[in-house]
Amino acid sequence: MAPKTDPKAKGKKKKKTKEELEEERRLAEEAARLAEEERRRLEEEERKRLEELERQRQELLGVHLGAEADRVNAEKSELESLLGQFALERSKAEEQQKQDWEWNRFLSCTYIPHPQDRVAMSDFIAMMQGVYDGVLTEAMTAAQDCYHLIDDCQLFRWKAHQRMDDDAETMFCKDVSTLHELVNTRIDRVTAHILHYADEHANDKGEVQLGLKQDDFQWAVWVNTSKNPRMKTVDMPQLQMVVEIPKQIALAPIAMRVQHRKGDEFFARCTNEFMAVGGVLYVDLLSLPPPSKKVKQWVLRQVTPLAYNVSRIPYPIPPAGADPLTYKSEEEPPPLGFTLPFTNDVVLPEGPLQVGWWDAKENAWSTQGVTDAAYDAGSETLSLHSTHIGPLAIIQSRARLLPYRMWSVRPTGGRNGATAAVTLDVGLAEPLVFEAGPGYVQLAAQAGTTWPQLEQLAGRRMQPAALLQALSRHGLHLLPEDRDAAYVGMSLKERAAEEALCADLGLLCGVFLISRARWNQAAKAEECIARISEVLDWEEGGRTEQRHLERIFSKEKEDGERRVLAVMQRSTRGVAFCDALDKREELPALPGHETVESVQACMDTVWGEVHANLMSLLKGPSLQTEALASGPLPARLQATPESLELVRTTNPLLTQVVGQLLALLRVFSFS
Repeated sequence: MAPKTDPKAKGKKKKKTKEELEEERRLAEEAARLAEEERRRLEEEERKRLEELERQRQELLGVHLGAEADRVNAEKSELESLLGQFALERSKAEEQQKQDWEWNRFLSCTYIPHPQDRVAMSDFIAMMQGVYDGVLTEAMTAAQDCYHLIDDCQLFRWKAHQRMDDDAETMFCKDVSTLHELVNTRIDRVTAHILHYADEHANDKGEVQLGLKQDDFQWAVWVNTSKNPRMKTVDMPQLQMVVEIPKQIALAPIAMRVQHRKGDEFFARCTNEFMAVGGVLYVDLLSLPPPSKKVKQWVLRQVTPLAYNVSRIPYPIPPAGADPLTYKSEEEPPPLGFTLPFTNDVVLPEGPLQVGWWDAKENAWSTQGVTDAAYDAGSETLSLHSTHIGPLAIIQSRARLLPYRMWSVRPTGGRNGATAAVTLDVGLAEPLVFEAGPGYVQLAAQAGTTWPQLEQLAGRRMQPAALLQALSRHGLHLLPEDRDAAYVGMSLKERAAEEALCADLGLLCGVFLISRARWNQAAKAEECIARISEVLDWEEGGRTEQRHLERIFSKEKEDGERRVLAVMQRSTRGVAFCDALDKREELPALPGHETVESVQACMDTVWGEVHANLMSLLKGPSLQTEALASGPLPARLQATPESLELVRTTNPLLTQVVGQLLALLRVFSFS
């Protein structure tokens, strides 16, 4: 009989020996070592492969960029003489314009300095700062002189901007700020003088109310001598203004000063999207100096700091003993009411009228506390109520007319003509049309009929910057800045690329139709896209009317006489053709330089092939292949020799102002 076995002993595994465990460890380490060696080998092979690809890419890219540089440099050399002649003619015209401007200044016998004469500017500012006016008319004349100089400085600021002189632009902006401060100082000083001698200005009833209107500057002051609680309004007949005052002001021993000025001194430093239109209404409550005393035949006046400068009182008026700088009322004060004439030369926004007050702490316009704002066009009267005093103004968004819905350029003078039209659709009743000629641009006369507010401006020949500044004063602000892009969801273009393409398109304005491109905003920041169409049928002025342009660009034929081409500025490298017509479903991507294949693709396509400028680009692609030669692209992507010759002979002063106007409008960043 077999011996019985223990069930527990049957299930037990044999314990590994020390040698067996050591062998397993050794085998595992060997496997890990081999795996690591394999990983490193594969990594090294991949590194060498990528390194070889990068070497090939760099080599191929060097060939590609070298050929591009040779082509661009050759094209620049070819056009150097022509562009040099353009620059010479423009320089002569600019010098003549400067001499004419100086001569007109001489004939006017003005003492206002030239903004570029820095010594004269410093002397003027020092002289203005040192004067303590005692005569209101003299102070207001000085303020008007400052405003004339501000306009000049603004104009030179934009000229500096056009030539990319950032230092000069900053300098002129600083001058503008300094001159606004001078106006404030001079008016404050003369107001202090008048209040110091307020008793000499009292009428038979002992009331003191003075006012003066001088050109675009209005000033009035009322001294509360009666402190009558039943007084509800203050009439300022010199300004045709009525101010409704609350009981708190009617009982206070204060003066109220009201000014209306044409300029907006807050424009540059405003941190929100608003700007003032139609000037700014300044309302201040002022402390009264100690009253004079009559002793026999003597008049005794206590000379305090209030004899030389004003002291503003906040509203609501702080109670006795409260710090006016920190006092805050727990309740909203009763509003002041204003009824005053408002200029009829401002194109106001449609919809509810917005009136704001300047919040100095936030450096922004605010509408909080302003109610019942209304403009009566029949009587040309503005009325409003406000719980805030200080600067008040009708405000609108600087981006009110942005983004541009459409823009276009077309020749208007026929074959070999010297005029062109820039049309801008900004969502108003009609597009704005700018008529350009040699050295000038003007708002089309039709604008004066559509908008009577622009009647005096329409048809006046001006420089592009001066015209756009004037339009801004009339409520149509078309000088967008980088800070405006966020309010309209636009992607800014690189400045150098944008201005380069604007200047290049200006060269074509006498021969080609030019229009906005749908895919411009979708392109990179360093890329700007426009569409062009060559004018070939010049009989009876050619198909260059706005209706012809709109029909041609809406059809977007890709072949034939009225074909449409898309051109792209590629950073500062140059210009190229791209297949970005509006009818494409998406922006066709151009091959990049990321891989060997993409670089090779750049070398095998005409799309994106960079040339020095549009005049060179329109001679046709430089790429020569059998496939390209047998296809339709070479004929499509070139202008006729006759048109290119017309481009060369287009008036350079015309092409300059068109390029400047497009650049100031920033048509690529804001459309």
